[in-house]
Formats: sequence, structure tokens, C-alpha cells
Amino acid sequence: MTFPIKRHIKIPWIKGILDFEPPEELIRRIDIRAKFSTSQQLEHGTKKTTLDGPTVIPEYLSQYHGQFEDKEAERFPIARAYDHAIELKPEFTPRDCKVYSFTALEQIELDTFLKENLHKGYIQKLKSSMASPFFFVGKKEKGKLRPTQDYRWLNHGTIKNAYPLPLVSNLIDKLKDATIFSKLDLHNGYNNI
Repeated sequence: MTFPIKRHIKIPWIKGILDFEPPEELIRRIDIRAKFSTSQQLEHGTKKTTLDGPTVIPEYLSQYHGQFEDKEAERFPIARAYDHAIELKPEFTPRDCKVYSFTALEQIELDTFLKENLHKGYIQKLKSSMASPFFFVGKKEKGKLRPTQDYRWLNHGTIKNAYPLPLVSNLIDKLKDATIFSKLDLHNGYNNI
């Protein structure tokens, strides 16, 4: 039996088996399937109700009407003084990514994702030595997939922002007298906030 030169071999003598651990850079393909969390499974089991007729926005929210429009959501945000920048460490070395296999449904979702985001200007065609893996995870809606990029290597090479975040305990203290809580799930919401 011949072994590839660049292999890490563990021999747990008690088990009587050979365990091969290839270095990370030798891994070229990983299969990932969508996995549902408990909250997603509970969401699938609930009965959905829909309102008939036009949705009425309360008067006190009318000034934010545009935030709920699909047309407004499908745009790149305007440039602002506090826009986020990603700065890379000088010694960072870009690398290409592992390739994840897709089911036929996932491939259709990928093609749709690329077409829509190229059209909106969120992404652009690019030739680069850096690439990050792309895969899907399950959403709460049954059968829906959420596109996901694995930016761990890129994150490893970024200069971290040392701006202090508020303490969670302080944020919770500020909410102690609150009686009404809401959750917004805006379509393409990051562009609208």
C-alpha cells in the first residue's frame, strides 16, 4: 500500500485503525446539506394565516412606507461617512476555496442568486486570487434555502476593529421597563437600516 506524501496519520493503537488527517489545504470538496434547527422545525409545524386585501400601515409608520417596498429594498445603499471598510493585514495571502457540491435544487437557487445580485449591483464579475466557499442552509420556511458564504479565511486576514461594543447586560437593563417588543424581518433589510 502506498501513501500520499503529504498526509498526517494517527494510529490509535487501542482501536486498531489508521486515521488519516489531510492538511486543510488538501481538502478540495466538502458536501454540505441544509440542516434545520429546532426553531425552524417548530416554524414548519405552525399554521400560517394571511390577511386578505391590502396591508394597512399605521399612520405613525407612514413616513417609513418606502422601507417596506420591494423596489426600495432592491438597491445598494447610498455612500455614507460611516460606511464599513474591510482592511486586510499586510501579510494576508489570498487563496481559492473548497468546492461544495450542490443538488439540482441548490444549483437552481445559486443561478437565481447570482442573476439577481448581479442585476442589482450587489456583486460583480471579478477575477481574483481570493475566493470563499458558497453553500446553502435551510430557512424557517419549509423548502427554502439561505445562500451562505464561508468567509473564515478572509476574516482571519482582516484587521479587527477595536471599537467597543455595548455590554449586553447594559442593553438588557435599558429594556427592563419595556412592555412592547417587535421584530422586523425586512426584505433585503440590511440595505434599509
